[in-house]
Amino acid sequence: MTQIDSLIKQWAIRCVILDLDGTLIDTLDKHIQAFEMLFAEIDVDISHEAIAENMGRTPKDTLKSLVPELVKDNEKLEQLASKKEMILSGLLDTIPLFDGAIELLDNLKSMGLPLCLASSTPKYNVMKMLKAVKIDQYFKVIITGEDITIGKPNPQAFLKAAKKANIVPQHCLVIGDSPHDVAAATNAGMKIIAVNTGKHDLHKIEINNIEKIISSLEELL
Repeated sequence: MTQIDSLIKQWAIRCVILDLDGTLIDTLDKHIQAFEMLFAEIDVDISHEAIAENMGRTPKDTLKSLVPELVKDNEKLEQLASKKEMILSGLLDTIPLFDGAIELLDNLKSMGLPLCLASSTPKYNVMKMLKAVKIDQYFKVIITGEDITIGKPNPQAFLKAAKKANIVPQHCLVIGDSPHDVAAATNAGMKIIAVNTGKHDLHKIEINNIEKIISSLEELL
């Protein structure tokens, strides 16, 4: 029995919700690059580290944190968030899956569990990435940036996924990589496995006292 099989049985899990960027596919650096290109274009100086800390959030929430004056200008905020995603789309020529991603999805699918995807990224980029790496067919439910009004760490994305899958939160497991995923799952009353791929501060993940932290998806197999 694999580790993921054992945990699902132990925790009475009936639905698995997965994050996309930084969890299944190694694209966080592309998101950071897209923000850096946007900020260079509008002549705003934001450090690489500050951008990285916000990965896992919606583009608008990230912009509001990094450029606070945009809170008062929703039209410009929308324009810049859209521009960042357009820049990102042009960077998605190669999208590497993390080792173990396909094997994990196959394992979960063989267990008969409904699989959900909950991403803060807009739908057109989510679908572009899913189709590029050929994993779109695994998911019964796909939640994207357009489906939520507030991003992680608010639990809305995960709660919407659970509702669409018709599974109560306490029987849902989230697999994500960022402190924002961890906080959102905790706020939703769901179990959480954090994948520490090295892109986020481990301490910020650990402070939530979560059930399981792994360094790669392969550990679950």
